[in-house]
Amino acid sequence: MDNSIYMTKKSRLSGLAAVVLVLCFAATPCLAQRTGADAYYASLRDSKTNLRSGPGARYPVKWVLTREMMPVKIIREFDVWRQIELFDGDTGWVHMNLLSGRKTALVLEKTQEMRVKPAEDARIILRVEPGVIVRLDQCTKAWCSIGVSGYEGWMPAAALWGDTAAE
Repeated sequence: MDNSIYMTKKSRLSGLAAVVLVLCFAATPCLAQRTGADAYYASLRDSKTNLRSGPGARYPVKWVLTREMMPVKIIREFDVWRQIELFDGDTGWVHMNLLSGRKTALVLEKTQEMRVKPAEDARIILRVEPGVIVRLDQCTKAWCSIGVSGYEGWMPAAALWGDTAAE
């Protein structure tokens, strides 16, 4: 048997294996565990959070998020990194230590009325501007119990972005 042919085949296999390994490590987001139906919400722990293009400090920063307690949806996990979705649909990766389990929601689109009870005819406590982050206590049917600036009340779940699914 000709050893030069054998060495060439072996070299090709080693080269192919090396290329496959490099591609696997270069494409780590592809290996991230999908949360799918198990997606869950969290909030940003700090007032400065780097949103990266991939799961690691070596990936470039897409955005610097500056709203502490902003709600985010976790859609994938990879090691200590979480791929999050923002209220506008943008996605990126953050380290899990930059997230908090505190439940918050973001008021959407237009000024909303916080009411004393979960009913359209209940007394209005406060009017809340779009973009305000509120503490989310619980949601039942179409209403959520929230808190903001020392006030407690109810707001329609459809007016909020966050974990507003009825418990």
